[in-house]
Amino acid sequence: MWNDYFSDDKFISMIYTNIPPLINLRIEKIEISREGDRITIGFDLPTFPDKPPKKWLERGYSTAFIEIDFFDIKEVNIKSIENTYRGDIEIKKDVETDIFIVKIIGTVETLIKAGAGIIQSVKGY
Repeated sequence: MWNDYFSDDKFISMIYTNIPPLINLRIEKIEISREGDRITIGFDLPTFPDKPPKKWLERGYSTAFIEIDFFDIKEVNIKSIENTYRGDIEIKKDVETDIFIVKIIGTVETLIKAGAGIIQSVKGY
């Protein structure tokens, strides 16, 4: 599963019995920063967690949002002709080069190759 490539996936593993595939997602942002050496992808997960934090339930949250940061960018391509981003996200790691390969296919098409990646945050709303 996509989260296996991240060493910091404990929280997401705690709130989902079965972590959902990244299919038909609302993509909030694809942000390039630090002079092109960091790319943040923020998106809604396709299903609400089956074991959400108590605070999320108390506040009536119905959606989980995740931000993943990629660093040491080797390559980036972004193409879109629409102003709303939806799509499937595929996250893999090349075992020979230890490089993340991230593809988004949908109303935005993206290819990112990066040396490192971390799950930056998981929030409810």
